[in-house]
Amino acid sequence: MNLKSILLAAGLLLTGAAQADTVALWGYHADANGKFSTKPTYTDHGGAYFSTLGTVTTTFAGQSGSSDTTPGSQALNSSGYAAQGTGNRTTGVQFSVDTSGFQDIVLSFDQRNSGTASAWTALLYTIDGENWVEATTFRMVRDSVFVKGLGFDFSDIAGVDDNANFAVQLVSMFAPNTTNYVGTSSNYGTAGTIRYDMVQFAGTLIPEVVPEVPEPASIALTLAALGAMGAVVRRRKQA
Repeated sequence: MNLKSILLAAGLLLTGAAQADTVALWGYHADANGKFSTKPTYTDHGGAYFSTLGTVTTTFAGQSGSSDTTPGSQALNSSGYAAQGTGNRTTGVQFSVDTSGFQDIVLSFDQRNSGTASAWTALLYTIDGENWVEATTFRMVRDSVFVKGLGFDFSDIAGVDDNANFAVQLVSMFAPNTTNYVGTSSNYGTAGTIRYDMVQFAGTLIPEVVPEVPEPASIALTLAALGAMGAVVRRRKQA
């Protein structure tokens, strides 16, 4: 986990994103019919989508211990990750968020690993919908417990603001400098699961540029100057 994500987990979200607007949020609350889905709980203007990567599938499971205290809500439970030594950074989940009209984007989320899930997760992002760049990596050192307030501050990354093609992926990765996954607290296995909850993208509205309206005195001076120029032109024509 690099310095930027460490600072975020330590409190950056509380001081910065708390004053920002929510662009999109996945809180996994039941709809009016009591059904759960992977649709966002809230979006500012639509344009927020979820998808799985590789062989991963999702269900819903308990969110006890996450940041969400809403009664009856759930967390997203992902499973079906790659076999040992295969599929590095190809299996996981993706959140696509249209950031049009927003800047200084910050991602936050809660994560809970089972013991055999990959301890290492890479956060990737795209600004064009095709090419993916690593933002940071996370290592989970405890199983069966939500780690709250993980995330990343994208405010310094060019192209993330005001972008309809912005998306992030959370993918299982080999332990650094190896060709194998390392389990969170025991040997890695394909039965391992990773839960996510309170996946939030926050940002600040891009200020609207309002054309300056000249003050009456300025308008009067401009008209006077134009009148004077017109008088000079007329005199020259008469001469």
